[in-house]
Amino acid sequence: MPAILDKAVKSIMRENPDMKESSAYAIATKSLQKSGDLKKGTVEATEKGNRRGEMSKATRAKTRAQKYKTERKMGRKEQRDTSGRN
Repeated sequence: MPAILDKAVKSIMRENPDMKESSAYAIATKSLQKSGDLKKGTVEATEKGNRRGEMSKATRAKTRAQKYKTERKMGRKEQRDTSGRN
């Protein structure tokens, strides 16, 4: 399994200790495929996913914040739904 997938599953399991591991893998896989860290329909990491898998959680957060800051500066409208709800 790619490192980024394992880290995501551990994070989900830590926040939801009663959740089955298979459910955590399904959630993590769907989320990472949507963000482009895993190839669609597989658990194979993309180049971006490999890079992000090597980063620490703090480093990933810093790069994500920098990306959002750059997008705001360029005037792109915020279209992300980070609440986790539909």
